[in-house]
Amino acid sequence: MLTKSDLSAIQKVVREEVGNEAKATKNELRSDILTTRIRIQSDIMELKDRIKNLEIGTTRMHQDLKEEIKMVVNFLDRENVKTTKRVRGIEDHLGLTTP
Repeated sequence: MLTKSDLSAIQKVVREEVGNEAKATKNELRSDILTTRIRIQSDIMELKDRIKNLEIGTTRMHQDLKEEIKMVVNFLDRENVKTTKRVRGIEDHLGLTTP
């Protein structure tokens, strides 16, 4: 049969072992958390770079598109002016009046 001092000794050993296991688990979790945090921060930085590149590309495409629209509008405007002059000339030649 175990005495009170035997039970106290066992309790002390169990507490020490549980404490040691808790510290080891705590350190392991801390290490895992730190590693995961570093990996996540790295992923976030990579995503930031990709977003920045997309923004730059989108801005360039937007500028190019604006230039193309300007060119098309200018071309169509010149063609409209030419066509209007031709129609007026034909109307004048045929003696037609415009309302």
